[in-house]
Amino acid sequence: MEGPVRASSGVASARESTAAPSAEPTFPENTKQLILRTAKEKGTAPAGDRFTLLRFSNGYGPELLWRAEKTGDICTASDVVARGCVPLADIAKRPTPGVGTFIGASLFEGNWSVMLMANGETVDRLSCQGRDFPVREGYSILVDGVLHTVYTVAIPRNLQGAYRVAVRRDGHPVEEPLNLNLEENYGSAAVQC
Repeated sequence: MEGPVRASSGVASARESTAAPSAEPTFPENTKQLILRTAKEKGTAPAGDRFTLLRFSNGYGPELLWRAEKTGDICTASDVVARGCVPLADIAKRPTPGVGTFIGASLFEGNWSVMLMANGETVDRLSCQGRDFPVREGYSILVDGVLHTVYTVAIPRNLQGAYRVAVRRDGHPVEEPLNLNLEENYGSAAVQC
C-alpha cells in the first residue's frame, strides 16, 4: 500500500496554496518539538522528522501533518489539538472517486476549519447557497495506485447541510453534494445549504 508522498500547492482560482505568506501564523518551534517527542513515544514519529504545514484561509492553525515512519499512518496535530493518525488501510478503503472529511474540524472565529480528503480526484471548490469557499491543497499520498489529497477549507459555523463540491475527475468537471456532518455540532440554528 505504500507509495510516493508529495506536498502540493493549489493551482485553480478557487484553490489557494498552503505556502505561507509572512502574515500567516507560524507553528511554534517548541510545540513542534513537543509533538515530535510525543509522536516518537507513541511510535508515530514522522519519517525523516518531516512535517507538512496545513494552513486554513480563516487564519486557524497551522496544523502539522506527517506520515509515520514505522506504520505509514497519516497523522495530524496542532498547537491546541492532537487529532491522531489514520492508517493507510483506512485511507485505501475510502470511496474512490470521492471526497469526504479527513480528520475532524476545529471551530475558530465563527468558522469550522475542516480537512477534506479527495480520493482519485481534484477539488476545485466547495460551495453553499451560491457562496464559494476556497480550498487549499496541502498533502497528497498514493495508496494502491489512487492519489489521496488533503485539502483545508474554512466554512461558516451556522451554514450547515450538504455543500456542493466541484471536482475534476479524469480531467472532467463534476459537482456533487458533500455532507460535512457538522449539523449535530450547531443544532437547529444552522442555515441549511
